[in-house]
Amino acid sequence: MIKMCRSNGQFTYYLTSSIAVSEDFGTAIVYGISIREKNKISAVEDISDDFEFVRSLFDLIVEEKLYPEHLMDVTEDFLSENSNALSFSNSAAAVNFRKQHCSC
Repeated sequence: MIKMCRSNGQFTYYLTSSIAVSEDFGTAIVYGISIREKNKISAVEDISDDFEFVRSLFDLIVEEKLYPEHLMDVTEDFLSENSNALSFSNSAAAVNFRKQHCSC
């Protein structure tokens, strides 16, 4: 589900929400970010269950007019640099993100 949408003419940015189910944490609403350029979409889902945390990343991405191909790297860097601000369940979301999207 789309929570917010911003466009700069070249790209359209979306802050999305979805339901995540985890054996350890149960059911939670989690937030992600997508960038669309014409027929190409880059997306990172399940960044965190903290709306304000993801909103701050979303605002930064929109402000910097981030290209879709850089979304994954910027998200991972943002999670890394702000890991001390994450709650326990958010840390699980970060681990889940890395498992799904990184070869590290």
